[in-house]
Amino acid sequence: MEILRSAVSQVSPDKVPTGGGAVGKVSEVPPLKKTAEPPVRPVSEKQVQDAVDQANKLAVAFDRSLKYEYKKEADVYQVSVIDTSKDEVVRKIPPDEVVRFMENIRELFGALLDVNA
Repeated sequence: MEILRSAVSQVSPDKVPTGGGAVGKVSEVPPLKKTAEPPVRPVSEKQVQDAVDQANKLAVAFDRSLKYEYKKEADVYQVSVIDTSKDEVVRKIPPDEVVRFMENIRELFGALLDVNA
């Protein structure tokens, strides 16, 4: 509701539509302000290990049969969520397809650099 009030307060009275149907003036919507995105910093292996350890502790604390582990493939950390009661992988983040795609892109760039050299 507060968002609606702030949007209405930003519209000037001469741009508010009149009661004349399609003949009146059309109101203009103020442009959205772009927020500055924080810079992306590389994640270290220690940070990934700490996050996985913390997730494992939370799973135990909430009596969940989940285990988190990570591995590094193609210079990408991949976290696996494992259901320990069934001993099966529930989810991989990022998925295997993304990791293979990144490996293929690296190979392609490597081949391009070899040809140009």
